[in-house]
Amino acid sequence: MSIEFTFVAGTDSNELSAAAPFFFDPQASAAALAQVEDAGFQSIVIDGAAGLLSNFDLAANAAALTSSLQIVLTHWAGVVAPTVAARQLAAIDAASGGRLALRILVDGIAEDDVATDSHAGHIATCQ
Repeated sequence: MSIEFTFVAGTDSNELSAAAPFFFDPQASAAALAQVEDAGFQSIVIDGAAGLLSNFDLAANAAALTSSLQIVLTHWAGVVAPTVAARQLAAIDAASGGRLALRILVDGIAEDDVATDSHAGHIATCQ
């Protein structure tokens, strides 16, 4: 049985810096990702507080700066049109050499949205 280790960037209590602190500084990002990769982690979770569209960019950057880390991107179903998300995710997956994995959340859909949006709801969102 093998064990795989996933790196999850820490956050601090300051709301402005709560989104994976090193990702937004190019030099710090390159250094931190190299340390994560050299330490033997198999994957890294991209789940910044800045939101899904920013996370697409962070995932693409992490993929470009690493050679072996699997990039686990948190995706909130229903936030971006499915075709737009599919194109973005396919581009990141291709650029990373197939190292993209998804962590899909559907909890972000409020009950008010279900009443006003014909595409909302967990089942419709995931289809």
